[in-house]
Amino acid sequence: MHIILNENVMVSSDLGAESNNFGKRSRLENIYFGLGHVYNDLCASVWFSYTLFYLQIVMEIPSTTAGLLIMTGQVTDAIATPVAGWTIDRVGTRRAWHATGTLFVTIGFSLIFAVNNNGNNYLSVLVYTSLIILFQIGWALVQISHLSMIPSLARDNNQSNTLTTLRYTASVICGIIVYMTTWAVLKDDANLNNVGPADFYRFRKIMFIITGIGLSAVMLFYVGLRNKWNKLRTYKQLQENEENKDKLPRNFLKSSIIYKVSLLYMASRLYTTLNLIYIPLYLDERQSDELSSIDGIRSTVATVPFVVYVVSFITAIILNFRKQSDTIVYVFGSLFSMSASIWIGIIGRNTSKIEIYTIATLIGIGGSTTLVTSLCLTAKYVKSNGFGGGSVYGIVTFTDKLASGLAVFAIQHLQNSLDENFPNFYSSVLAYVCGITALLGLLSITTLYCCPVSEEGL
Repeated sequence: MHIILNENVMVSSDLGAESNNFGKRSRLENIYFGLGHVYNDLCASVWFSYTLFYLQIVMEIPSTTAGLLIMTGQVTDAIATPVAGWTIDRVGTRRAWHATGTLFVTIGFSLIFAVNNNGNNYLSVLVYTSLIILFQIGWALVQISHLSMIPSLARDNNQSNTLTTLRYTASVICGIIVYMTTWAVLKDDANLNNVGPADFYRFRKIMFIITGIGLSAVMLFYVGLRNKWNKLRTYKQLQENEENKDKLPRNFLKSSIIYKVSLLYMASRLYTTLNLIYIPLYLDERQSDELSSIDGIRSTVATVPFVVYVVSFITAIILNFRKQSDTIVYVFGSLFSMSASIWIGIIGRNTSKIEIYTIATLIGIGGSTTLVTSLCLTAKYVKSNGFGGGSVYGIVTFTDKLASGLAVFAIQHLQNSLDENFPNFYSSVLAYVCGITALLGLLSITTLYCCPVSEEGL
């Protein structure tokens, strides 16, 4: 894909002028901005934490087929993301694309969990595939339209960091809401210890609750920023300004740092995504050991990810007051991430209750730190170079979505091909695959640190 910057980039001077319109933005308006991605975040928490678990355990779909469905969603999202970024920078307003994406998400996400589409037949797979594709296209439209607002809203890098941290904090709160809801719904039948096909109606109830909360947040987002939308201009409007035509920057795809930032974000996001997906399956694997009914899967499948998100929430708040550079903070986050993987690698699934929650704490600190700082670095890149936010975020997020889809499919295919008596498969995934991903992030920040700052704008 070849994109010429004189067709899709925002000019630094115009970004600055546009940002001044938001210079006196109140804290309440910042909160309204944070609500703009809440519905997406709620759905993402369910998608990454429970969809594979739901398809495999509740719908009893074979692991390879379930992995293929997850990969289909991630590949669709990966393709839709750069297309959405290119389109949002040129056609229509961010609000229109955000609303369109919200509609797609509502239809696709709701029906994935509302329709009892049990069975491993072609029609079942086709229905799930269609709904997942619709959901992921909508998710990409909402994500990029919301992310691309940050460089326009922020006057400087500090405000970019604030909005990015606020956005991530909202995401963490969404995860907490999802896990609290899941815990409450799954625990309503104390006579059942394991999760199975009988829990279809409970997962559908969870979906309805999440959809209601998400749509309420979207309405507040639109109403709260109703006086700001007309000041967020598209690149098409900027291009019509004669005085800007000779100021357009070079093709951002020719800048090496875009690939370094993409790799950094991919590693950060992939670590978080794989942990969210495989922690419930790891807990189900761990269930076969000697566990009391109190420490059963119905409790831990919600409480362990809940701890991850609570710790992530606290970490995100602390990061908002950091004094150190993003590079140093990212390195420390990577070390926390790697320590969690190493711990699981040493003890396998034979973890005590205290150990599993301690590991969850390390995952929360590491994942939150690396993800927030990688997004801050991306926002700085856009702001410093005057690039079109939608296009850059589209390219950066493309890598993580494609990688996560391929990784999940490969893992599920491997699990299906191994002997069923292999006892520590999912603990090995959390230990080795996630550990290697964290190490990749650490190596990526090293290459970014070594790049010429004066040349690249960071």
